[in-house]
Amino acid sequence: MKFWSGLLQVSAISILAVIAVGCGPTAGSNANFEDDPDFVRGKNRLARKDIAGSILSFEKAIANNPVNDLAHFELALIFYSPSSGDNTDYVAACYHFQRHIFLKPDSKHANNIVGMIKVCKKEIAKDIAMAPIPLSEINAIHTLRTQLAKTVADNVSFKTQIETLRNRLNQRGNEVQDSLASVPAGSPVLPSLSTSRTQASSAGSKVLPATSIGSRTHKLKVGESLYAVARQYGIPFAQLKSANPRLVRNSRDLKPGVTVNIPSKRN
Repeated sequence: MKFWSGLLQVSAISILAVIAVGCGPTAGSNANFEDDPDFVRGKNRLARKDIAGSILSFEKAIANNPVNDLAHFELALIFYSPSSGDNTDYVAACYHFQRHIFLKPDSKHANNIVGMIKVCKKEIAKDIAMAPIPLSEINAIHTLRTQLAKTVADNVSFKTQIETLRNRLNQRGNEVQDSLASVPAGSPVLPSLSTSRTQASSAGSKVLPATSIGSRTHKLKVGESLYAVARQYGIPFAQLKSANPRLVRNSRDLKPGVTVNIPSKRN
């Protein structure tokens, strides 16, 4: 009788143990893990590049079933990938990789996971203690900075020189245009301003001095030159220049609105 009573007790304990194992956190297969609503939601969010949302869903799947090795693996990949941006976390990646291997030693990803765990540990070590930079590299950095500063200064100097040359060319171009405008049509020689001044001074009595300037004046119009003014009033160009020495000396003053003195005609 005692034998049968003991046998019944052993059987009851065995049945309870089987039930406990079947209902415990280690129960279930990969197929069941994949069917978990939070796991499915995490995969869908991951497909839509919703990294933060997928992390939240996979963590809920693990909270519902801590032995969901698939959710651990998905989280590990997210935290491991540099493309996750701010969500990249090598400490979390290392933890979830290790949990996945612990829960599923025969994982088909086992070989790759071992290598990724090593990478995680190296990245963690970099963050914890960076190796000191050698003195030679520090000196090289200072040298590069000095060269960069010199290059920037030279660039500014070159820009200043180019701007100065451009202004000189523009000024010279205006002087050339004024000289061309003062040459009579059909003239085979292009006299310079200095030649014109010499001719005006050597003309003697042929050119009225500046003191013989009449009371007439003329305001330059857009595109109008001294030569055009001389033709308009029927006076020699040299006489007009003699009456306006300031405009001859500084051709930049020849602009619209400037007053030109018109001398009296010679008898």
